[in-house]
Amino acid sequence: MISAVEEKNMLKKYEQYLKAELNLSLPTVKFYIDEANLFTEYLAKNNMAYISAEISDIENYIAERKNRTITLSYSKDSKTENNINSSLKPATINKVASGIRSFFKFLHLENERSDNPTRFIKMSRRGKKLPDFLSVEDIDTLLDSIDVSTHSGLRDRALFELIYSCGLRISEACSLKCSNIFSDDSVIKVIGKGNKHRIVPEGDAAEYWLKRYIKEARPLMIKNRKTDFVFLNIRGEPISRKGVWKRFKEIAMSCGIESRVHTLRHSFATHLITGGADLRSVQEMLGHTDISTTQIYTHLARNDLKECHKQYHPEGKKTGGKV
Repeated sequence: MISAVEEKNMLKKYEQYLKAELNLSLPTVKFYIDEANLFTEYLAKNNMAYISAEISDIENYIAERKNRTITLSYSKDSKTENNINSSLKPATINKVASGIRSFFKFLHLENERSDNPTRFIKMSRRGKKLPDFLSVEDIDTLLDSIDVSTHSGLRDRALFELIYSCGLRISEACSLKCSNIFSDDSVIKVIGKGNKHRIVPEGDAAEYWLKRYIKEARPLMIKNRKTDFVFLNIRGEPISRKGVWKRFKEIAMSCGIESRVHTLRHSFATHLITGGADLRSVQEMLGHTDISTTQIYTHLARNDLKECHKQYHPEGKKTGGKV
């Protein structure tokens, strides 16, 4: 059983994660934190904790939230309880489930859980939100704005070029090792979710900046440490996810671009699909287990499809015709 202090600290770290990595709005962050608090209170009341909760515990909680008033606002210190009427509409229940999923995803990322039981939760079918992406011009503006006259600037250019060129997750970039770079073949080996390995082409720009960073900046940044990790912070330690989020946000803001670092991965996929790449290849490069996850990027090419229809379909060119 974890202590109240440990639980409080974990919830604080979760709040940081929601703000820094996911870049959620303050109302959304508040909703997710409130839901995490309600869920952990429910578990404590039933002599359980998030580190051992199973799918049945999560389903029971959601069912109680959906169907009747449950006893919550439980305090480990004061042992006080208050009844909260939490009869919710289906759409709100989906948000509750989404909040719990987010919490367990975070616990999994932080190695507090070796599994994520929420992947088995069934939710009502809803339209998927299209991922945000940057134009090629915005990508160029952002990357070209990085000052490569400094060691950290050279690292940033190589880091973000690689994330965009290879469609990496932030955790994959942070965990990349020198031994997984195969310069002769211009590819890198990426260790993704579930410790699955995939081979991804570097791309000319990423290869150029990565070679420069490894040759010119990394030897000076590593100092007296011994590490195989590619990207380091100013102390010579492997750069953290939080460090990557912070640097990208600073660079984007300096260009007047509102974006978060994961948008580079979305942009990678979108630009490949709109450029004519086949879905299976993009799926393999992104490391998606299910191709339906990759298919969402095909919707982003809708404007291109409309232009194609207008140009080549017999009905597309008619005056007053609707496309």
